[in-house]
Amino acid sequence: MPVPTVASVDTRNGLVSYAEQGEGPPIVLLHSLLTDRNAFDRVTGDLPGRVIAIDLPGFGETTLTGPSIEEYATLMSAAVHAISADEPVTVMGNGLGAFVALGIAIAGESSLDKLVLVGCGPAFPDSTKQAFAAMIDTVEAGGMSAVTPTALRRIFTEDYLADHPEQAEERAQVLAHTDPESFVTACRALLQVDFTDRLGDVDTPTLIVVGENDEATPPEMARALHASLPDSKLVFLPAVAHAPQIQEPAAFVDSISDFLEGA
Repeated sequence: MPVPTVASVDTRNGLVSYAEQGEGPPIVLLHSLLTDRNAFDRVTGDLPGRVIAIDLPGFGETTLTGPSIEEYATLMSAAVHAISADEPVTVMGNGLGAFVALGIAIAGESSLDKLVLVGCGPAFPDSTKQAFAAMIDTVEAGGMSAVTPTALRRIFTEDYLADHPEQAEERAQVLAHTDPESFVTACRALLQVDFTDRLGDVDTPTLIVVGENDEATPPEMARALHASLPDSKLVFLPAVAHAPQIQEPAAFVDSISDFLEGA
């Protein structure tokens, strides 16, 4: 597998770090709250084009912004402009990254060609918001290590964790190196995000993907998003939780390939 080129770009809104590999039309990858830019590594080689995995605000070397998804989207949009040179670009996000990708589309990013939203919705229901509030309290009281068990159960199913301890350990190490302030800021941004009244303006072709066992962004959120986005398709992945690109990379690639290739 080719070694990615690691770089950064200084936009008018702040510094953004990223890794890229491949050639062709740009595909920008935005990771979830509970992972990092390497969360797509298991599928990167199967994606067609120049794959650009960006560190979200406060992750890697990227400038922390917020605490709103709109502010995250502004910084990421500036990075997309700078990195892709305004070529038509596909933006794929997971969890936090999916909400940021949707924010980019709502803001009317002119170079946006397609969206792939993995674990997303118009807004979080109150029951799910409680989880973010609890994670904020946990991190502020005990640091990132204190939230790791909860985070792992949100990324993966219990069966997967039991069968793949190496993935649990890898994700735990990623969480351990996450800046607590950045994590809490992102949680607060997700707590307040609500795109419900703005989705009708999005005309970007969109593929919505959700794991049927996703407790972080439950399937009903994906259904609501699909119902409100004019040009969208919805795919459910069985027995998968919040990060299908890690848990079931082959099934994930199969679920998005036709869309990416325009079929």
